[in-house]
Amino acid sequence: MGAIDRTPAEDAGVRIHRRLWRHWGTPAGIYGTIVYASVIAASSVSNDDAGSAVEILVFSLVSIVVFWLAHVYADALGFHGDADRLGDRMRDSLRYAVGESSGMLEAAAIPSVPLLLGSLGIVPSEVGVGLALWLCVLMLALLGFLVFLVRGRSLWVCLTGAVVTGLFGVVVIILKTTLSH
Repeated sequence: MGAIDRTPAEDAGVRIHRRLWRHWGTPAGIYGTIVYASVIAASSVSNDDAGSAVEILVFSLVSIVVFWLAHVYADALGFHGDADRLGDRMRDSLRYAVGESSGMLEAAAIPSVPLLLGSLGIVPSEVGVGLALWLCVLMLALLGFLVFLVRGRSLWVCLTGAVVTGLFGVVVIILKTTLSH
């Protein structure tokens, strides 16, 4: 199915998908979602009291920022060391790296909401953690679905992409459950 064969609604869907894909659909965004889910799961294993929701949120956010900084630094060095860019300034390499890595930070935004709700006592800590982890699974599955949808693949291929990508998050939840019991 080419761009000419699409309806206006399909074209709008593709535009929305591409806007989202520039951020969450980047390798850094997908990696960031998996890392963030892993940090949430690991930090919540031994934290069961109400005050732990704040600890989990702070630890998870600090961890993703540290991972992001390491990712930016690695991208900047790799970009700066490229033989085709020997005349570029380090500032240009950093600007490139921040743009390439921004999805890692953005991936933490949505799963942080239930953690924040748990920190504020609006939901129990364990509910906030569970919702955050399942939101990560949903985000990964949605990305897996959309990457095939935008290429006009069949529903079965899109669903397979969603299941395979979402399984990364499910594995994190299984590991958390195994470590908790």
